[in-house]
Amino acid sequence: MAYASRAADNSAKWAAAAIGFSVPVSVALDNMLMPAVLLLWIIGGNFREKYELIKRNPVALSALALIGWLAIGMFYGNAPVKDALDAFGKYIDLLFVPVFVTIFRENKTKRLAMDAFVFAMLLTLLLSYLLKFGILHQGSILRGFSENPYVFKLHITQNFFMSYCTLILAVRFFMEKEKRMLWGILALLSLFNVLFMVQGRTGYVVMALLLLYLFATRMGKNGLILGFAATILLGSLAFYGSSEFHKRVTVAMAEFTQWHRNDATVESDSIGQRLEFYTNTIAIVKAHPFLGVGTGGFPAAYREQVAGTKMIPSNNPHEEFLLVASQTGFVGLGLLLLLFVVQWREANKLPGTEKMLAHGLVISMVSGCLFNSFLLDHAEGLFFAFMTGVLFSERNT
Repeated sequence: MAYASRAADNSAKWAAAAIGFSVPVSVALDNMLMPAVLLLWIIGGNFREKYELIKRNPVALSALALIGWLAIGMFYGNAPVKDALDAFGKYIDLLFVPVFVTIFRENKTKRLAMDAFVFAMLLTLLLSYLLKFGILHQGSILRGFSENPYVFKLHITQNFFMSYCTLILAVRFFMEKEKRMLWGILALLSLFNVLFMVQGRTGYVVMALLLLYLFATRMGKNGLILGFAATILLGSLAFYGSSEFHKRVTVAMAEFTQWHRNDATVESDSIGQRLEFYTNTIAIVKAHPFLGVGTGGFPAAYREQVAGTKMIPSNNPHEEFLLVASQTGFVGLGLLLLLFVVQWREANKLPGTEKMLAHGLVISMVSGCLFNSFLLDHAEGLFFAFMTGVLFSERNT
């Protein structure tokens, strides 16, 4: 039995690390690896030790508190059982946070998992450049095209992942002597991919904030000033040097200025629709401030909110904080904010490299959730759970 337990634990490490590669590449592969990890984790036993690890981990406990409150939210409100279960199932990745923190304890497993993610993003980067220059063309696997060369995932997701990968590469450039030149070149190529090639506005924001953080961390107050200058310079170069960036920014500005609070927006007006979603969702939160409308209750509540208008019903406000607040009230919103605060605080206790990557994860997710429901979305939600496990697991060298 002891041999079987060790074999299962070792296999769980490999399967969990492989998720780093699958998240940016394939939902089908995710759906095979996640049950495998859970099954192997259970077969591995040693539940007393795993329980103690989870109990000592504030980040894991915060994630469990949030998913627990979302589970409670299924039992109040008027959402049909199917809708409540479907909505709760979207957040199931949070349950893997305590699983991952018991798996990613050894430094070599952490590095393997991070390398798997970096390898997947470098493959994405290569294919994106080949699409951009017309060497490859859109197909069943390659989803984008020359003007917007996203590969395995939609442009929003790719730019989000690539922004975080740029941080990993930049941190390795600063912190690791081996292959330093390679990490620097790859960081610049991925930075260029985000700002000048792929049309993902969330990635622009995340990249800008990560650059500011990196400059401030490396150089202090002077670095923050230099970071602002570098961000403005890069933004200006992208605005005037990239037709894709220029178009996305100017369209966003035009849609923002043309939006009117009580007028229905057309489906093609991305910014106007989001502002419409936000306004109506805030009204739902005001009407149900403490407990919300219940997990899975947002679609019906939103339909009721826009009834009698020309506004289009929505199942998702495309803003994670508002979505959680509307369904589980200020209690759920508080638990979501607590999770990010605990992560930031616990990141301060980590070694230099992991500290920067952990802070970068919080910055990326918080800023991304301001414009998307990233914990609801499969790829981004699993990415968050995976990276949280890699970065915040107890170290066992």
